[in-house]
Amino acid sequence: MLSSRFFRFFRHLNLRILKKTFARALKGRFTGLSAEMAFNAMLALFPAILAMLTAIGLFQDSLQNAFRGLARQVSEVAPKEALLLIDDFARGIHLTKNSGLFSLSFILAIWISSGALSAAMNALDQIHKIPPEQARPFWKAKLISLGLTIGNILLLVIASFLVFISHWVVRIIVHKSGVLVLLTLWRLLSWPLALGIVATACAFIYRFGPSRWTRGTPLMPGALLAAISWAILSGLFRLYVENFGNYNKVYGAVGAVIVLLLWLQMTSLVLLLGDQLNVTVGEAMQKTRIDSHLNRSS
Repeated sequence: MLSSRFFRFFRHLNLRILKKTFARALKGRFTGLSAEMAFNAMLALFPAILAMLTAIGLFQDSLQNAFRGLARQVSEVAPKEALLLIDDFARGIHLTKNSGLFSLSFILAIWISSGALSAAMNALDQIHKIPPEQARPFWKAKLISLGLTIGNILLLVIASFLVFISHWVVRIIVHKSGVLVLLTLWRLLSWPLALGIVATACAFIYRFGPSRWTRGTPLMPGALLAAISWAILSGLFRLYVENFGNYNKVYGAVGAVIVLLLWLQMTSLVLLLGDQLNVTVGEAMQKTRIDSHLNRSS
């Protein structure tokens, strides 16, 4: 059922649907919404990193190394200036296994970092055309944003564990058989795995972010396209910043902050476009089903 719906999505994906999606994006002021999301994400990013590193600090060194490897894989497409800014912050944090410190810092960081998802949820309500009077009350929206924040962190932790286990198994097989091509194959497969994790996180946000989700609206196809588009655009943006951008010369000490904000806005815009594409294609699929039903009735 899910696989058939997945492939039906791409059968309905055409130039007319893409034009309609971008027209709705322009009408819905996606650039303004993504700027608002980027600002909130900027405020939430460093508390989220603190929460992530504190959570990882409770695990064994092997899982910590697996998480760092996964993070390096995803961060290869991010602008170098933004990564240096984040890396400086992360290096200044002392990982600890003290559960009391974990509880306090984790709760505080999660509360602050959920603000970014709250802004995203408001934007998704506009995409799904939900009137303000039908939107969630503040307390319910805050609980869901907290749940999505914790869920995404748990997703990364679980993914790190799976990466560690699979990498460990591959290394044992290579050691026993001497077939080095398996190790190369695993390294090639790590990229689709990283993009799959990003797509899964997007799908969760698309499903639980809007105040009201229409049953039958696609989730994973738009999330997958958003993840792939994010990786490509991030790579192109990184090349531009490294070869043509002079943000540090123009903005001085805050150049890295400007680059990070632009990258977060681009990420937010891709996230919104992915959901808008899901909604637009979902409407086309619904229209096709209705037309087919009417034709059978007549």
